[in-house]
Amino acid sequence: MVKRFDGQFHALTILGADYCNYERFKNLAGEGKPLWEFKEHAHRWYCLRQVAQGCKVVTIILFNGWVKEKRGKTDKENREIEKAKALYQEFLVESPGGRPR
Repeated sequence: MVKRFDGQFHALTILGADYCNYERFKNLAGEGKPLWEFKEHAHRWYCLRQVAQGCKVVTIILFNGWVKEKRGKTDKENREIEKAKALYQEFLVESPGGRPR
């Protein structure tokens, strides 16, 4: 798994807040906001992308990952997005001040 996502994390480390790759690292639309998705072939990781005020430093909080089995949007994909959103809500409750930094 490390080798699969190493290039994306390396690019994120170098480019910071400027890194966005619509095929491999993008924000989720609609009900999935404000979550982001790392994609590498069938593997998916849902996360929160936080940009520090006044700089390009990015913090990534990974919530969950899964392996997509078919083409197109599936029920499992919707369930995994819902699971990530629930973990995000839990994060908001437990993070200092009740919101992301």
